[in-house]
Amino acid sequence: FLPAWEELSEAERYVLEAFYGEANEYGGGVIYTIAEHFHIEQSSAYNKKNRALQHLTVLLFGKG
Repeated sequence: FLPAWEELSEAERYVLEAFYGEANEYGGGVIYTIAEHFHIEQSSAYNKKNRALQHLTVLLFGKG
């Protein structure tokens, strides 16, 4: 896992840690935090999370 994690950009790691890290509580408003951090709309923050998760999946498992 760690080699793939380290291949992600700093922004991708930030988003995934914010969404899935131990400090996150589901429904805890993390999307607002991410949107504010990057100065983007909430929908863009969700898109950023989805792209980061997709990138991590490809790094872990390949394109299939």
